[in-house]
Amino acid sequence: MQELNENIMELDKLPLTDRSFRDIRENNYLYIDKTEYIYKILNVFNYNCCFLSRPRRFGKTLLLKTINALFQGDRKLFSGLWIDKSDYQFEKHPVLNFNMAYSEIYTKDDLISRIKTDLRNAGDLEEIKINATSYGEMLGELLKGISLKYGVDAVILVDEYDAPVARNISDRTLAAANRDVLHDFYQSMKTNIDSIHFVFVTGITRFAMSSFDSGPNNFMDISLQPELAGICGFTPRELDNYFGDRMEQILQKLKDDEAVAANADVDDLKKIIFDWYDGYNWLGPEHVLNPYSILYFFARKEFDAYWPVSGYTSHLRALVRENPQKFLQPRLDSYTSAELGISHLDNLKPVPVLFHSGYLTIDRKISNNIRSEGRTKVVKTFTFRTPNWEVEQNFRASLFKDAFAPEESYLSALTELLPEALLEKNSENVSDLLHDLLSSISFGQHASSGQRIFSEKYYHSIIHASLLAAGFEVYSQGSGAHGMSDITLFLTDRVRVVIELKYCSADSDVSDYYSSQAGKAQSENERSAKEFTAALDRAEKQIIANDYAGPYRANRCEVICMALALRGRDEVKVRFLDL
Repeated sequence: MQELNENIMELDKLPLTDRSFRDIRENNYLYIDKTEYIYKILNVFNYNCCFLSRPRRFGKTLLLKTINALFQGDRKLFSGLWIDKSDYQFEKHPVLNFNMAYSEIYTKDDLISRIKTDLRNAGDLEEIKINATSYGEMLGELLKGISLKYGVDAVILVDEYDAPVARNISDRTLAAANRDVLHDFYQSMKTNIDSIHFVFVTGITRFAMSSFDSGPNNFMDISLQPELAGICGFTPRELDNYFGDRMEQILQKLKDDEAVAANADVDDLKKIIFDWYDGYNWLGPEHVLNPYSILYFFARKEFDAYWPVSGYTSHLRALVRENPQKFLQPRLDSYTSAELGISHLDNLKPVPVLFHSGYLTIDRKISNNIRSEGRTKVVKTFTFRTPNWEVEQNFRASLFKDAFAPEESYLSALTELLPEALLEKNSENVSDLLHDLLSSISFGQHASSGQRIFSEKYYHSIIHASLLAAGFEVYSQGSGAHGMSDITLFLTDRVRVVIELKYCSADSDVSDYYSSQAGKAQSENERSAKEFTAALDRAEKQIIANDYAGPYRANRCEVICMALALRGRDEVKVRFLDL
């Protein structure tokens, strides 16, 4: 083995592909030292059963490989790392590794068969005969055999614990059946805890973890434990320590490409990096940067959306297709810890799913004093936001494309023609472009039973996602002096388009109200025209009254103010304000 380099700053190779901990350490790949967190789990908190939820591509697998190597007792692999300088004893324990991301699971019997195969293979490897036929008893025989053979108990590491449930979420019957199988398997770990030294389970979701929440020897969910918040991903401090020597080279490349200002310094570069890839909050003292995106950014030396393509999960795609409105514009406030951990497969709420998948992060933790039955108790709630620029500009566009499958030609037309139409304030052309795009989208299939999904909020989310999918820089609910505009489009560096949207439903009370205010309509066309005029008037008055353009003009930007009214997907009207 090569002599391990004790100065981590000199490690040059970036581990862009899946590698073992030994490979990384022996071949001088960059390793962000997470061993202090592992030490805390084992020797400070003394946990013996742990569960960790983190998004895809955040380093869960490498964390398990590091723990695996630690229990192999090869101290040389950890030379120079935090744990090597601690009082950790590097005791050896046999390790059983399970990766539950099985392919071709079509029935629960397929899942049972794969688990049994893994147990038999582990027994063969350890030369332990397994006579039992149920997987719970098989695990018990294997663990007892290992304890007798080695004189120490085994360690169990489980990666992608939730895959058999999450990958089949569009088939709730199969997902529930697989969840029952997993429940029994993980319950058998708790049953055999006397023959286990340590268990660590990782995954993305929490809706497959009912077996972790009940019974003796509950798994300790460390996902929101502040002291362990940086166990996966990179903290700002780690960015400085491990990537600081690369900053100047990256900065010069970005200047040459005119991707940053010519007078930008390293602090300016770090701010842009934080805007793009930072912002994940698991209640620790520091936010966490996306590790996948940081590695690719430093490898390719350009800002791009690296993680959204790789991090988008099949279960999220399936849930979005079931109910796109809920996921495109979720309610982001007042979720309790219990609601974040909700695990009912028939009632999966968007915010917990988006949070655990990495598309939302905790914004604030709020403690409320609730008076009940003469006593006061503290209830903690959370609000949420998108973590960073990379996610904000990509996840809604991805969800939109998956949910509605818009025709690419109409998206391309929006990309190519909308900027000129906006700059010219050509209301007819803008109306036509939005009309054509909305007409190409399939809406009806998403209406749930007895629930009318067509509303102002719904179309707001569709317009926002359409603009994102077409490649525009878009923000919703941007703050004004006295309120919040519906949509703000950053058309150029110095041009902002402020949009206020109103929806006219042909069968709504609002529609009847407008008709009554204008007098009895002589025809449907006349009635429609009056409705649109009234809606555009309301939008215009709101833009003016709340001074939505003010903050952008204060920054010396040109502001284009646009009132937008829709009735269904086939009728779109635009009015530009002459301010």
